Amino acid sequence: MTDCPHCLTALKPGANVCAACGLVARGKACPDCAEVVRAAAHKCRYCGHSFAREARIADFEQFSARADLLATLLIRGRLIPQQIHLSPEKITIQSWGLFGLSRTDEDIPWEKIAGFHYHAGWFWDAVEIQTRGQRANWIGCLRKAEGARVKELLEQMKE
Repeated sequence: MTDCPHCLTALKPGANVCAACGLVARGKACPDCAEVVRAAAHKCRYCGHSFAREARIADFEQFSARADLLATLLIRGRLIPQQIHLSPEKITIQSWGLFGLSRTDEDIPWEKIAGFHYHAGWFWDAVEIQTRGQRANWIGCLRKAEGARVKELLEQMKE
């Protein structure tokens, strides 16, 4: 016999929930908050950690794209196009200032992404990424194939 990790009451054989305290006693531990959740759980009910995301990260292929130079010049009035880097840990959007005198790197952890909008244009696409607790970030002037690939990866990692 084993004991409940919460109240130390002896568990009945095969029981996953403690009869005394009603909490899950057998299952998997959440890597973020260390609470025990059911073995089949997709999310931690305490902190919201996504166990399904860990499986998606294993299949994730890193991707980088650069905005089209002509579109950047015509639409944004810049000489250096934006870049987006998607990795298993985060999304990074690099934006250059006028004449390349300054650069802004927006790091967006996957956990903070609340949603995204994919704007398909006739010639170029744009992606706006909404985050929890931060302002929305966007990258525009992407070629159609690269914009579609960014959209596909965002959908793949969506919870």
